[in-house]
Amino acid sequence: MSDNLDIPHAFDRRNIVASYSMLHCFRDICAHQGQARYIDKTIKFVETAATKWGNDVHTAFEHRVGGQKPLPLAMQQWEKYAIPFDGRQALTETWFYVDINGKACDRFARNKFLHGKVDLVLVENSKAYIGDWKTGNSKYEDPFELAINAVLLQAKYPKLKHVVGQYIWLKDDRASKVYDLSDTKATWDEICSLMSTIYNYRAIGEFPKRKGPLCGWCQRWDCSDNSNPEKPA
Repeated sequence: MSDNLDIPHAFDRRNIVASYSMLHCFRDICAHQGQARYIDKTIKFVETAATKWGNDVHTAFEHRVGGQKPLPLAMQQWEKYAIPFDGRQALTETWFYVDINGKACDRFARNKFLHGKVDLVLVENSKAYIGDWKTGNSKYEDPFELAINAVLLQAKYPKLKHVVGQYIWLKDDRASKVYDLSDTKATWDEICSLMSTIYNYRAIGEFPKRKGPLCGWCQRWDCSDNSNPEKPA
């Protein structure tokens, strides 16, 4: 079924697969934008210089930590953040998938409910560490993404009892505090609650707006609150 087919919202039964970026948009930014970006998919992804740089950095650390290849010259000041994982069989840039029952599944499972790619993972018996490379601004640090990653990881490794994680803010040359992410049940409940709300929005065909500073960067051009200077006249 085409994503572009104009199905009345009340009759749309297509599966919605959660991800951190989608949940973050609905939870912290604006459900009206989330509708266009993740439900109707009328806002297409456009790679910017910043996103390209971020992707290049992630690839470089994947090759450095996972394959012992040197970081590019422009990134070698961050070698100190890779060294601690040498020889520890860390997983890098790994996709995880979870079904509606909170169990690990494969990419093409019909009941897939949540998915995500985790930058760096160390698993040792019943303990795990999650690392997340960041190239942006650390001003608004929020462990929600790490917590979702912990849910993905715990589904894959059910014997995990203690999961911690942190962001590595490369631009600011610092690592964040270490967050305890072990309460994956609470995070799973929050994910399910958010998804229930999203499905309800779709059923009634109304996704509420949230006016704020980020309206100046939004690409939902039909929104009356959109203040993006690139908005078509």
